[in-house]
Amino acid sequence: MKRKIIIVGGGIAGLSAGVFGQKYKFNTEIFEMHTVPGGQCTAWKRKGYMFDYCIEWLMGSSSGSINLLWRELGALSEDVKIINPEIFIRNVDEENREFLIYRDIREWEDYLKKIAPEDKKAIEKMFSIIKKFSFSGDIDELLKPKQLRRTLPLLKVLLKMWPSLVPMMKYSRKNCRQFMEEMGFKNEFLKHFWEKLYEDENFSIVAFLMMYSLFKDKNAGYPIGGSLNFILRIVNKYKEMGGKLSIGKKVKKILVENGKVVGVELSDGTIHHSDYVIAACDLRTVIYDMLDGKYIPEDIRDAFKNWPLFKSLVQVSFGIKKEIKEKQMMNRYYMAGKIGATSVNHYTIQNYSFDTEMAPKEKTTIVLRFESPYEIWEHLKTDAYKKEKEKIKENTITLLEKAYPGIKDDIEVVDVATPVTNIKYTGVYKAAYEGFMPTKKNTNTILNPIIEGLDNFMLAGQWLFPGGGLPPSALSGKWAIEELSRQEKHK
Repeated sequence: MKRKIIIVGGGIAGLSAGVFGQKYKFNTEIFEMHTVPGGQCTAWKRKGYMFDYCIEWLMGSSSGSINLLWRELGALSEDVKIINPEIFIRNVDEENREFLIYRDIREWEDYLKKIAPEDKKAIEKMFSIIKKFSFSGDIDELLKPKQLRRTLPLLKVLLKMWPSLVPMMKYSRKNCRQFMEEMGFKNEFLKHFWEKLYEDENFSIVAFLMMYSLFKDKNAGYPIGGSLNFILRIVNKYKEMGGKLSIGKKVKKILVENGKVVGVELSDGTIHHSDYVIAACDLRTVIYDMLDGKYIPEDIRDAFKNWPLFKSLVQVSFGIKKEIKEKQMMNRYYMAGKIGATSVNHYTIQNYSFDTEMAPKEKTTIVLRFESPYEIWEHLKTDAYKKEKEKIKENTITLLEKAYPGIKDDIEVVDVATPVTNIKYTGVYKAAYEGFMPTKKNTNTILNPIIEGLDNFMLAGQWLFPGGGLPPSALSGKWAIEELSRQEKHK
């Protein structure tokens, strides 16, 4: 008989484990607490408008091992159109001055030289480093936790990626601000915007270099239809392969007998036995609740104690009953003020007119997002929570009107999603939508997916990787299956 694997969580990591589990001839079942699979990679509809919560650009949209991964999962195919809007972000400061970031790095380099001809050497130095980076190749083995790596495949990847690894090692301990200072920019306008863009001293420069190296290789496009369609294609592949997806089923406990995981208990009290369990959901919930805090690896304990989390988000989505076209994919506005109870220094407005599937014909979906500390939300009671959402709605309509004068009369739908919304549907700890923040201290660290002393069990998901995101999450599901297959001595 086929060995059974229960997968906790139907996000990208859980679905990946499901697809590869079926491929490796296991009998898999995914338990997902929400009634819609996808976890953080999701979207929802309101009166015909699609409000997307995840994909802004996708690593592996055109080539390399990550592109192959998406194709194996069924997320991408020749039928899925990938677009690359000319301008990635338009930044606007308090004085209404704008600074553009282009997807085509040659175009962006020319743009920067026009703004700051005196910084020609500094600009060329920055782009020479970006051009040395490449994350579009066979990076599967490179991203693996060291406990799962195989020597020969890893050596092949290291040799192939050596030109990228040298600058990666050189700058791995620097943050974005330190990097920009090292380039030696003199132009005050450029320095002004570098400081605004990279004000967080924790944020690693490697994340910046990785993103722009993907832009360089035209390997970070946007799949038409967005996050929900991306996920549903994987769900369809999983079901076609015979996998079982149980939605609206929340796992309460992971069952352990004599140091071996034997199944799970759901919140409705039902017991489900299995040969293996893969936990592909919120890491803190798994360690401290589902396992009762009895198995806490030192690296995970240290991460939750010392690593900063991504700040939680508020997303306000608008359905606009007219078509509004823009060149840029996103606008980032800088301000010193408040949105509801949250003090903000910037917010983003994303116009989805580049994706015709996001709104009814001749209409537009626009999304405004801003960071809002979880502490503001964790103790709000029902009435106070409703009032805060109403205040945010009122404030963001004002900001939208400022960006698009006269738009107020064309607003057809307003939807406010808060950190509380995120936790309700995904269970993510403190609404940290991408888990641990990548810093200059943890960028090269990956948490061990195997818990010593706990057999027949694997961890998967974005919490294992500082910076989170879809590619490592999907890879972790695949790796978990490969490890269990190795233990089973599958050919």
